Amino acid sequence: MKSINILSFLLLSSTLSLVVFAQSFTSENPIVLPTSHEDDNLVLPEVYDQKGDPLRIGVRYIIKNPLPGGGSLYWHKIGNVECPNAVLQHMPIPQFLGHGTPVMFVPKSDYGDVVRVMTAVYIKFSIKSRWCLNETVWQVDDEDQLVVTGGNVGNENAIFKIKKADLVIGGMKNVYKLLHCPSHLECKNIGSHFKNGYPHLATVDDDKDFIPFVFIKV
Repeated sequence: MKSINILSFLLLSSTLSLVVFAQSFTSENPIVLPTSHEDDNLVLPEVYDQKGDPLRIGVRYIIKNPLPGGGSLYWHKIGNVECPNAVLQHMPIPQFLGHGTPVMFVPKSDYGDVVRVMTAVYIKFSIKSRWCLNETVWQVDDEDQLVVTGGNVGNENAIFKIKKADLVIGGMKNVYKLLHCPSHLECKNIGSHFKNGYPHLATVDDDKDFIPFVFIKV
């Protein structure tokens, strides 16, 4: 019970911190998407890591929440399952400490070898062994709207996009937010949701409840 209370406090602290930053930086860089054949050659901005380099297809990255009380994202097994099935966030509490699980990005369409803002990508945990290799792709479950694994490249429910967030947090630049964008449905921000004492990622309805993220090349 005590650990759950601590988790709730950290979640509240992170949320309040984000609100403060969001109030200080309220504008977002507008993203103009192609709307006609004349715009087909429009090049969207690249997504950058913490070194200022563009995110590249096939390269491994750690995704981290830079807010106080936040941490890196990792793959974890919950319940009686053979392979890990949850996308969780490390926190400064003994049972949730860690350095994160690297991810790789797979583009839905051919946009070259870099990841660009607001373009459809699949996100998968990058593991070096063959253990559960086919269970690494992120998706969102229909029941709780939690971000889980077990998706497939090509599955419309596994499409995510990355959007720039005009935030500067703890000296970290190039801060973004993740969105779940299944085809023919409105994109939803990715935030956090505690379930059974675990800090899950989940879609959120309120635009201010998103978790900011930075990308760190492994």
